[in-house]
Amino acid sequence: MYIEPDGENRLSAPSAAQCQHVRSVSVARLTTKRGNVGPMTLAEVREVLGLLLEL
Repeated sequence: MYIEPDGENRLSAPSAAQCQHVRSVSVARLTTKRGNVGPMTLAEVREVLGLLLEL
């Protein structure tokens, strides 16, 4: 799922949520916030994850 930068998400470059590559990441590795996708995009990501994981 591609996410284009806009005034709401404050991304600096086009980004992607790679739902098919689910993995755990330590919060210690998350050092810089890159943006915020917002509730609509987050709902889309959750829907795709639900379908992929058969939830």
